[in-house]
Amino acid sequence: METMKTVVERLKAAKRVAVFTHQRPDPDALGSQAAMGWILRELGASEIFLMQFAEVPRQYRFLVEPPTDKDGKPLWELTPWNAQWADGIGGAVDTILVVDTCTYNQLEPAAVFLKAQREKVLAIDHHLSRDDLAAIILADPKAAACVEILWELAKTAGVIINQGLAGALFAGLVSDTGWFRFDSVTERSHRMAAELTPLVNNAAMYEKLQQNETRPKLGLMERALASLRWGGNDRVACMSLRQQDFTQTGANQSQTEYLVDMPMIVSGVEVVILLTEMTDSRVRGSLRSKRDVDVNKVCRKFDGGGHAKAAGCRLNGPLETARERIMQAVEDELTNSLI
Repeated sequence: METMKTVVERLKAAKRVAVFTHQRPDPDALGSQAAMGWILRELGASEIFLMQFAEVPRQYRFLVEPPTDKDGKPLWELTPWNAQWADGIGGAVDTILVVDTCTYNQLEPAAVFLKAQREKVLAIDHHLSRDDLAAIILADPKAAACVEILWELAKTAGVIINQGLAGALFAGLVSDTGWFRFDSVTERSHRMAAELTPLVNNAAMYEKLQQNETRPKLGLMERALASLRWGGNDRVACMSLRQQDFTQTGANQSQTEYLVDMPMIVSGVEVVILLTEMTDSRVRGSLRSKRDVDVNKVCRKFDGGGHAKAAGCRLNGPLETARERIMQAVEDELTNSLI
């Protein structure tokens, strides 16, 4: 594990940088990418590529839209990942930065490329699950969001936090802490928020992140709640979405975000599972917990992972079989937590 100062020195030497984050990026992932765009420019990088595996969700695109310098030149390029990029520009970058993940599973489309370029890779992450994917890894599982690490990195590097950088950092912080509701929040989280607040319109940020959905999202919420199955003496709530739910509502895969949190309003619920049928016949699982259940342990059984109270994995279908397997694994963990 590397120290912050070591990472800053490595980034100061970077000139042509590709910044990756995980598939289906949330505001912490995209905010981390944008924050690194601002930081890298201040440290002297001349070319910066924010790599995307798919189109950025409409409501989050403002986070990574490239700003321009005084001459009207974009500070970075929003770049779609593909084989042509990997065989061309990708081979010429001197630094590959991975933020908000440290597992090949979450970087699957680029896994072969990243493995081949490992000595150029620098990873910054706050999750418990970790692969040996980088020559330099800066990890802090105690950080409530990846952007907390980047906030400290900027301060260590002497980067002045302007409105653009503040907005990217703040978006990631409030998203991954549930607007400071989760128990991952620490004194550091509040100190960071206090420093950024004068530079950010909090109400406008909330509207962009939380009140900027489309009507099909409500249809998806209805389908998810209608699918509810209970287990573990009603301590486990499991929802599932099939491909037909997306077709019939007009919603897209990115609109599943935050659905998993809905059953948490029930006082007796300790673990919520959201299963989403994917086009390749696999099933994506998103898990959330409260109290003492470690869903990272559950997801590790299926080659996934994340945080103790928020994790994900992928299971083989069909959906009914996946549901039985994941619910049994959760109920086993519930039993273990009582021992």
